[in-house]
Amino acid sequence: MSEPRGVSPRKRWDLVVRVSLIATTVISLWWFLRGLDARAFSDTLTRVDVPLLVVAVLLNLVAQVVRAGSWVVMLGPRHQPPAGRLLRYEFAAQAASSISPARAGELLRLWMLKHEGVPVGITGALIVLKKTIGAACMGLLALATPFLVPGLPGWVTGFVIGVSALMLGLLGLLVVTAYRARANRLPKMLHSMVDGMYFLKDRLRFSSASCLILVGEMIDVAAAYAVMRALHIGLSVAAVVLVVFFIDFSNVLPGAPANLGTFEVGAVYCLGLLHVAPDAALGFALLFHAQQVLPQVVVGLPLQLHFLSVRKKQPDANGPGTIGTATTAPPLVRSDHD
Repeated sequence: MSEPRGVSPRKRWDLVVRVSLIATTVISLWWFLRGLDARAFSDTLTRVDVPLLVVAVLLNLVAQVVRAGSWVVMLGPRHQPPAGRLLRYEFAAQAASSISPARAGELLRLWMLKHEGVPVGITGALIVLKKTIGAACMGLLALATPFLVPGLPGWVTGFVIGVSALMLGLLGLLVVTAYRARANRLPKMLHSMVDGMYFLKDRLRFSSASCLILVGEMIDVAAAYAVMRALHIGLSVAAVVLVVFFIDFSNVLPGAPANLGTFEVGAVYCLGLLHVAPDAALGFALLFHAQQVLPQVVVGLPLQLHFLSVRKKQPDANGPGTIGTATTAPPLVRSDHD
């Protein structure tokens, strides 16, 4: 009789790392905000310019449309799910990532696109490529900020240039891999990943997708600028780009759902470098985080629940983790609504 299987060492280690990072995040927030004046923080929130917050929320919705457009470009011409359906998938995936741990939104995206006939390996490759292109685009936007924002510590210049160069170099490596790697000589999993980089070989689609992803990053910067203006924080556009860059870098670390905590640490720390008062810095971090998460949850959660209910009614024997060519499955939403 076999012994019951316990928690694997890898899962145990992942849990230890995640708990340690969350604890570090909490301690960091306490350290940065230990001198916070509660009354000043309350006054900061009461003086918020609400119309500018509405503008920021609308920008969030526009950004999701742009990001869904990048998926249309990346998937074609091999796979062509309707654009309206991909937009709904985008909102559902973002909502799942906001309320669930361990990037559950990407797992949901794998399953949703599998029902469109997209192999899981290709979707996984495109997720990696999209994140890499997004990081490279943010690096390009932030590259000049240390020279445009006075009063920054000297290490910030090296940090921004180093991270940006790393992301651009990683993207270049993926492009070279897409052109030179022979997928048919690789193991099955790597074969699917390399095969999923097919759109990198199409210069027009690669350029178009990169431009859309860049526009999405710029919309996030515009939304951050609107939130800062709503809080009467008078930073330049270059300084706002630097703040978003720090937030994106901080969000790479695993933590709570919706990057709760790591998002605030990145924002508060960078605003401290820019000599913004702690009450205003915390107000921005909380409002900008809400701007990034709440619209996606409000719009995407009903869609996520719908897709999950469909999944229960249409069990897939292969599961979302299957690598290879997806079997034909019924669409998750009716085509006549697209």
